[in-house]
Amino acid sequence: MLHRRLISESRAIIRYYAEKYKSQGTDLLGKTVKEMGQVENWLEVEAHNFNPPIYALTLHLMFASKMGFPPDENLIKESEEKLGKVLDIYEERLSKNKYLAGDFFSLADLSHLPFTQYFVGQMGKEYMITSRKQQTVLAEGSPALCSSFLKIENDAIWG
Repeated sequence: MLHRRLISESRAIIRYYAEKYKSQGTDLLGKTVKEMGQVENWLEVEAHNFNPPIYALTLHLMFASKMGFPPDENLIKESEEKLGKVLDIYEERLSKNKYLAGDFFSLADLSHLPFTQYFVGQMGKEYMITSRKQQTVLAEGSPALCSSFLKIENDAIWG
């Protein structure tokens, strides 16, 4: 008898589907043990370092008033500072690699897109990404934070 189990955590769900359908398109988990380790490493960085401040910004800048509480300006400032430090780490990594886990698009890159969409869109915080030093390199076609976050939808991965 087949037992069905509910997977409710979003990161577990994306890992499940990436593994299940890896033979039908882009292998988002990495092809070698080293690549898989890098993907997992950057998924953990996203979960524990990127997500908390960007989630707080999304909650307080986009939804606080709709949820009946005032935005916490101190938390917003603190979250922007924390996120800036994480973006500095990403900037350093992406100045040496095309994508977070290496020179291949992976689940690590994909996992950043949901909140980043709000961040650069409705929140109007794209300057926190586009103002980074690698932005000038982007114009010359080199790896940069901007290319990973703002132009990923134009990548051949989606084509």
